[in-house]
Amino acid sequence: MKRLLLFIVLIFVPLLTINCSSITQNSAEIAFGSWIHYKRTFIVHGRVCRPRDNNDTVSEGQAYGMLRAVLMNDHTTFDECLDWTEGALSRKSSDGDRLLAWHYQNGVVADRKSASDADIDYAYSLILASRKWNDVRYQTLAEQVLQSVLEKETAIINGRLYFLPWPREYNQPDQLTALNPSYYAPSHFKLFFEVSGDHRWLELVDTTYYMLGKLLDFPGVLKKGTLVPDWIAVDAQGNITELPGNDAVYGWDAVRVPLRIAADYYLSGDKRALTVLRQFSASFEKELSNPSKDQAYQNALFYSAAYAATEAAGSSLSPSLLQQIRHSMRKNDDGFFYNEHNDYYINSLSWLPEYYHIIKATGKQMPTPLSSDGGR
Repeated sequence: MKRLLLFIVLIFVPLLTINCSSITQNSAEIAFGSWIHYKRTFIVHGRVCRPRDNNDTVSEGQAYGMLRAVLMNDHTTFDECLDWTEGALSRKSSDGDRLLAWHYQNGVVADRKSASDADIDYAYSLILASRKWNDVRYQTLAEQVLQSVLEKETAIINGRLYFLPWPREYNQPDQLTALNPSYYAPSHFKLFFEVSGDHRWLELVDTTYYMLGKLLDFPGVLKKGTLVPDWIAVDAQGNITELPGNDAVYGWDAVRVPLRIAADYYLSGDKRALTVLRQFSASFEKELSNPSKDQAYQNALFYSAAYAATEAAGSSLSPSLLQQIRHSMRKNDDGFFYNEHNDYYINSLSWLPEYYHIIKATGKQMPTPLSSDGGR
């Protein structure tokens, strides 16, 4: 405890006393300002580009762009991203489903295998858009996507329904089944049940909290501590284990888990979400007491995940973590960005704590736009 308090004094307290006047504390201003930078830097004619990866595109990025567009009430950008996504990534002609090819590069689809996290984020954005702009076309497409997800990206293993990271056809029956915990989004699954009435979505909510409970119940089934790894596997008997060839570490995938669970907590108040976030919070307090922690984790995105958990858990660390996130922001003529202006992944997700603040303050999922076209 003394070490933790010393770390807070040495690292966080000085941040609260330097140049704070230049950092806005208004969540709506940050959310919209970071959206302005995001769409001007990463979105080109509806395609979400990754500048650090030779300006390629992944389906995940299209879904992030569309979800942010609807939350920012930016109808024009949403439709541009939707049109590009359907035109370039839809597997309707190639595979006969409504999933998205995950990778586009050099003007063509480089890999048409789908990524299920992108597919559910895509469907989620479409449902929100249908409700926001009263256009049934969006929900019709979302329902088609959701049907394809259930048909191709889920599997029953030892009596439990699991959400797969890609179509079931890529799994070998006699091998372990790969799982990515950060793909599980219980707030999405609950909305999908509301729209479709299909109870399999509620089964996936239960699987989410079953799986996280197994991983987080110290020392967890992997005996790797109390943080969730990027990748795991499940065998035919339903036992959770490490995925061969992948280190069981909390990294750039798993950082999304606290953010997704926090969304469920703030949107539905699920007590299971709060239990998970409290477990994460305890782990983050322990991890952040170690100043020698890997420098790669000392960025806005990892601080955002830690903040999402500690804020929900009522930890005394959360205000300092929020300031750490905001001190990672920079401002230019294109609005706000986090860390580096061209870092697609960090800038896709680090704004989410500000969104949670808006939900808490207004009780609404969608804030009021700065202008009628979402701040353009």
